[in-house]
Amino acid sequence: MATKQQIQQCITDCTNTANMIRTATNGVPKAGIRDMLTQGAVHIEACIRQCEHATEHVQ
Repeated sequence: MATKQQIQQCITDCTNTANMIRTATNGVPKAGIRDMLTQGAVHIEACIRQCEHATEHVQ
């Protein structure tokens, strides 16, 4: 079973990834592609919130 520390490390990694996607999005000229990248970052951030909630229930 994952420890709280392992979950927190995953949250940190995912937060960094979402931030990298958002940064990369700024350099994309096509609006449709920017939108897809933004949606990807939003999805990762939703997963982060779920993981944060899960850490409240891990011993």
